[in-house]
Amino acid sequence: MKVRAALKKVKSHFKKQGINIQICAPARHGDYKWSFEHNGYVGSFSVNGMHGWDPAALDGEATLFHVRAVGDISDPYTDYHAGSFRDNITQVCRSLLPSPPKYPAGTLVRGKDTKRAVRWGFAAKVGLVMSAGDGYCKVAWTGDRPNQWGDWPSVSARDLENISS
Repeated sequence: MKVRAALKKVKSHFKKQGINIQICAPARHGDYKWSFEHNGYVGSFSVNGMHGWDPAALDGEATLFHVRAVGDISDPYTDYHAGSFRDNITQVCRSLLPSPPKYPAGTLVRGKDTKRAVRWGFAAKVGLVMSAGDGYCKVAWTGDRPNQWGDWPSVSARDLENISS
């Protein structure tokens, strides 16, 4: 992915949720990381093969996608590496600001007729979303009780369809 595309993707991810994010370009000679901060965490990426302050760096490849806390700094003397690496810029953005759930709590849903829904027994059943996370929902199906731990089963949002429009 080109640096231009990565910058555009970061801006659009945060703008969709109403946040205007500032991306810090490498400030001086020898710097190579582009970074942005949200809620006490810093997301960053590097430009492969050239310095980030070089104008031609916008056409370079974005690599080394990284997330760390604001005050967390790597220490080479103790072999401590702050934060963690991600595979792509989308994962960095979602770790700093998760996307809103497809079906928020209180949504009336029905199980789609997929292999997984048939196997688990909720195909064509109607239920109420109790809580939602990243791609999964806890659904209270009509006529069912919570499991032995007092919680509702977690279902993939891909296996549900909205019926309370």
